Amino acid sequence: MWTLVPLGNPGPDYQDTRHNLGRLLLQRWMADRNLAPAPSRRFASGALYPLTEGLQALVPNTYMNLSGEVCAQAEAAGIYPRKLVLLCDDKDLPLGTGRLRLSGSDGGHNGLRSVFECLGSHEIARLRLGIGPFQRPLVDYVLGHWTDAEWTEIDHLDAPFTRFLEALDGTEDLAALANRVNPAGFWEG
Repeated sequence: MWTLVPLGNPGPDYQDTRHNLGRLLLQRWMADRNLAPAPSRRFASGALYPLTEGLQALVPNTYMNLSGEVCAQAEAAGIYPRKLVLLCDDKDLPLGTGRLRLSGSDGGHNGLRSVFECLGSHEIARLRLGIGPFQRPLVDYVLGHWTDAEWTEIDHLDAPFTRFLEALDGTEDLAALANRVNPAGFWEG
């Protein structure tokens, strides 16, 4: 079973900010399917929710820079880090695009840094969801709310995000999935 970890900041003030794109897309996907599952397990820093037969979501209740805490708690409870797929924003990718990476650096992303530090590895899969082109100051940009034009772009992400989750649900081979997901055509609505 794959465990999605939608990185972001908790609470209504951050719900519609660029930093929460992974959470937003997962929430939209769940709403389209009338999914409102009760947690199957609670941790000090988040909760685990069943989604499909092959997917569950580990949702942190901490701020972005502490996202790794719930991942470490889940690992201690038997959830294998190699079965995590982090959903995170990426300032260096254009809005409307995504990249599945199986390993690599945090690229300055505080949520990824926290996960890598808490799990002691950079070998954690992540779906990087573009929010760029970013503007400075970066903190104001990632914590800023979406514009009307950006909301239109986000509407076009629902279909490829659904395709990604459907493909993830049916695979054991993330490398093969990355070869399907990473071409730009995959992300065209």
